[in-house]
Amino acid sequence: MIKNSIVPKLENLPTGHSDRIISLHLPLCNKQHIVLFSIYAPTLQANPAEKDKFYTDLHRLTQKIPADDKIIILGDFNARVGKNFEAWKGILGKHGVGSCNDNGRLLLEFYAEQQLTITNTVCQQKNSLKTTWMHPRSKHWHLINYVLVRRRDVCDVHHTRVMPSAECQTDHRLVRCKLNLILKFRPKRGSIPRRRLQVNDLQSATVRNKFQANLQTRLDDHSTDSADTSPVTLWRHIKNSILQSSEESLGFSLKKNKDWFDESNQEIQELLRKKRTAHQAHLALPSCHIRKTAFRITCSKRQHKLRDIQSKWWISLTEKSQLCTDTGDHRGFYEALKTAHGPAYQAQSPLLSADGQTLLTDKTSILNRWSEHFQTLFSTNRVVQDTVIQSITQQPVKYELDTAPTLRETLKASENWQGSWG
Repeated sequence: MIKNSIVPKLENLPTGHSDRIISLHLPLCNKQHIVLFSIYAPTLQANPAEKDKFYTDLHRLTQKIPADDKIIILGDFNARVGKNFEAWKGILGKHGVGSCNDNGRLLLEFYAEQQLTITNTVCQQKNSLKTTWMHPRSKHWHLINYVLVRRRDVCDVHHTRVMPSAECQTDHRLVRCKLNLILKFRPKRGSIPRRRLQVNDLQSATVRNKFQANLQTRLDDHSTDSADTSPVTLWRHIKNSILQSSEESLGFSLKKNKDWFDESNQEIQELLRKKRTAHQAHLALPSCHIRKTAFRITCSKRQHKLRDIQSKWWISLTEKSQLCTDTGDHRGFYEALKTAHGPAYQAQSPLLSADGQTLLTDKTSILNRWSEHFQTLFSTNRVVQDTVIQSITQQPVKYELDTAPTLRETLKASENWQGSWG
C-alpha cells in the first residue's frame, strides 16, 4: 500500500519474484531509484533447501540493483540475530536484542556479503520498541522483523522503532522506519570548461561606452552590407555581434585561486629576507647578545606583520561580500565565498617505478604500475618446501571413541580414588 500521490510517479508496477519476495521501484531525481523489497523468509523448521533457495533468489535480485540506487529490504525474516555487534561490525548495531539462532547466522552472512545494515539495532531505545513478535509458548518477545539498508546509507536513517499501539490483525507488531534520503548527484565528466566574461566591468562608464560603440558599429555594418532580412540571419548576426563586442570590450575572467599569502608574496619575501639576514648574523657570532636579540626582534616583527596582512585581507574580503549582498551582486558574493573557502584539490598518491628510480605522478603511469605489480604478484610460481610444512605446529590427536579409557578406569588408576564411585 502506497500513497495516491506516489502512484503516478511509478515507472512500473510492483513485481512479484516468488511467493516470498516482491519489489517496488520508486523513481528519484537524477535517474536514481529506491528499490524496496518486501519479503517473508522461511521459518526455523523449514527445509534447508527452501532456505537456500530463498537467500539465493534474494542475492540474485540485489545484485541486479545499480550501485547508485538505494535498497530497502523489509519484512519478516523469522530469524534472531542477537547482539554480538563486535563480531558483525557494520551489520549489527550496539543495541540488539536476545541471542542468535541458525536462521540468524544465515541472515548475518547474507548481510555481510551484500554490505547491508540492520537499522533496528542502530538506535538506542527500550526493548519494547524493538521486539516485534512474542513466542506463543515461552511468552518471550523477540526481534524477527527487520528493515535493512545499504551500509553507506545508514546516515539516511533517523530511527527504526516498533509501534506497539498499532492494530494490524496479526501477532507481529508494526515496524516504522523514518528516513531522510541524501542523494549524491553524478558529477559531469569530460565537459568543456566555459569561459566567463568580466561582466562586472560594465559598471565602469568607460567600459560600458566602449562596449556600446563596438556593438552599434557591428550592427550598422551589417544593415548596410547584407540584404538578407530573414529572422534566422538577423538573430545570428545579433548574437555574433554581442559576443564579439563583449570579447573585445570586456575580455574573459582568468581563473585564480589566490589567498592572502599569494597576494602579498613580494612583501612576505622581503620579510623573510630580513629574517634570514639576521639569522646568518646570529650564526656567525652566537655569543653576541645584541645579534641574538636583533634576530628575535626580527622574527617577532615578521610574525606580527604576517598576522596584520592576513587580517587586512580578511577584512577586505568581508567588506566585498557585504557590498555584493547589499547591491544584489550574487555573482560577486559567490566568488568571494569561493575565495574564502579556497580551491578543492584532488590528491594523487605517486608511486615508484619497478626499478625504484623514477617517481610516477600522472594517472596513466600509476595505473600501469599497479597493473604490472599485480601481474607479477599473481603470475609467479612459488614452491613450498616440505620442511616448512613439517615445522608448523600440529594440533593434538584426539582419542577415538573405541580406544578412549572409560571414566571408571580413569578413576581407578588415580592414586587419590577412595572407592566412592558407585
